[in-house]
Amino acid sequence: MSNVMIAIILGLWSGVSMVLNLSGVGVRTCLITGLIAGACCGDVNMGLQLGATLTIASMGFYTYGGATIPDYITGTIFGTVVGAKTGDLESGVVIASGIALLMSEMDILGRASTTVFQHLGEGALAKNDIKKFEIWTLCGVIPWTLSRMIPTVVGLLLIDNMVAITNFALSIEWIANGLKVVGKVLPAVGFALLLSYMDLGKYWPFFVIGFVLYAYCGMGTLALALVGAAAASFYVQGGTK
Repeated sequence: MSNVMIAIILGLWSGVSMVLNLSGVGVRTCLITGLIAGACCGDVNMGLQLGATLTIASMGFYTYGGATIPDYITGTIFGTVVGAKTGDLESGVVIASGIALLMSEMDILGRASTTVFQHLGEGALAKNDIKKFEIWTLCGVIPWTLSRMIPTVVGLLLIDNMVAITNFALSIEWIANGLKVVGKVLPAVGFALLLSYMDLGKYWPFFVIGFVLYAYCGMGTLALALVGAAAASFYVQGGTK
């Protein structure tokens, strides 16, 4: 698939998924986006790997109180494309993390731009024009959509330049080794952030059980998640009695 088609499809996905996310339909995730980006690039495995890695790296981040956080979903798009074109997962993770941080600025711009429609809606409401009020209110999703769609389309149209730089970096041994180290450290940072929100002093037995099942029993991530869900269910049910 050509870069133009990839840019159009993933640009539309960025915009549509943002609107759905604002509507309460949580499809704008690293895993789903990685799957779609991987399918567009002909490397679904890379998309799933990078989506899973970015999901772990983003654990602990959330827009509490409307705070701006790195946009790991947009980062997943660029990381998957770069990873698929270079064949290097670690490089994709590093590119994705950099784009995610850069997109924080676009998030601020998108949020600030919505105030234009908010004031127009307030003016219509002051005149008791409910129809215009509804229209201006709905138009508030436009800045959110464009703040993701435009950077995605423009960036993917120029993606070959980024791939060329990445390939050059990978040809230098010490840079390549550094990218691999950073690519492995980022998920660990995500876990550390997540653990900082958990009350390990109270729930440490669950932490120990999970560690033993993974380190000594070789249990996979999905199996661990199912065991954790079952343990949480027993804990909640026991606490309500």
